[in-house]
Amino acid sequence: MTVQAWLLRAVENLLIAGFVVMIAMVFGNVVLRYGFNSGITVSEEASRMIFVWLTFGGAFLVAKDGGHLGMTTVVTMLGRNGRWWCRLAAEGLSLLCMVLVVIGCWKQSVINIDNIAPVTGIPMAITYIAGLVCGTGIAALNLISLAKLLTGRIPDNELIIGTESEELAAFEAKQAEERRS
Repeated sequence: MTVQAWLLRAVENLLIAGFVVMIAMVFGNVVLRYGFNSGITVSEEASRMIFVWLTFGGAFLVAKDGGHLGMTTVVTMLGRNGRWWCRLAAEGLSLLCMVLVVIGCWKQSVINIDNIAPVTGIPMAITYIAGLVCGTGIAALNLISLAKLLTGRIPDNELIIGTESEELAAFEAKQAEERRS
């Protein structure tokens, strides 16, 4: 197993563990509130922080697989050069957005390093560090894709990235089924 595969597996396992912990805390808190008229105050704050990390971690994993929503129907209609330019624009604009996310999260982390969460006592910067880590990871993916694109190492079938919405896929499947009958 390569280092890259090991790291990705570790990220996936951390997200799964975080999800399980968050569900246990929230469910336990609901049971305690309704069943015993009490609760664990730490669970609300901690589950909120875990949820932020889950969101950003999931965004990174989906970006790694090229699974974010895209305009694949439009890009598919273009020729090879059009697809190449669209991929260049998508990677470049995504890189720009990730640079802005990293800069903003870094500034917020610095501002909030001394701002302590009231119940857990964890610095609020932890929340912004999730965006910093995610933005850095997706920016690295963008840079790798741009390097491959500019050196001609991306095959034609990988010029289109992203997925269509589930509604469009269902609509196209229904139309194909109607044409067959």
